[in-house]
Amino acid sequence: MDRRWRGQQGQDALHSLRSFYEYKDSLPVLSRDWLCAAAADVYSTYSCLHAAGTETDVMCSSGSSFWYLQVVSKLDAKRASDGTEPGSDAGQDIVVPVSASYTRLTPAFLSSLLDLSPLDPPCVALAIVDSDGTVVLNRLSRGIHAPAEGFTGTDTLGTGKRARGGERQQKQPRQQ
Repeated sequence: MDRRWRGQQGQDALHSLRSFYEYKDSLPVLSRDWLCAAAADVYSTYSCLHAAGTETDVMCSSGSSFWYLQVVSKLDAKRASDGTEPGSDAGQDIVVPVSASYTRLTPAFLSSLLDLSPLDPPCVALAIVDSDGTVVLNRLSRGIHAPAEGFTGTDTLGTGKRARGGERQQKQPRQQ
């Protein structure tokens, strides 16, 4: 079993993970045959984010040529179901799954992905999915920016955190 499912958060998420076939049937229909990720790649990305404690809505691009995930934190989703006002940054994180074997990953395509982002400056997460289901998340933005504070993967997705940089922490010496 993969590491992401071994922690308590992963164990809790495992019980609410949708099956592949149920998830595949819920995917919007693409009008063009220009897939940068197959349904299995989108599902791998969904399960990776789900294990990290986030909820996602799957969408398709305006040209209906690829799928992407809109991330909503579980906290914001819980608030919305309670009828209270969700966080102002809910639904602003965009994750685009891309198969590691996709050969048409051009600068023009990457630039078009930034048009999906409601943020200013635009920023999306690119989820590179290997054939074994391994998902690597990379932030994609226009220009050069300092990384989000504490960004180490899925920990800031859905939180709306966009802090610039962060203080460097000194390593603590090991106690023997």
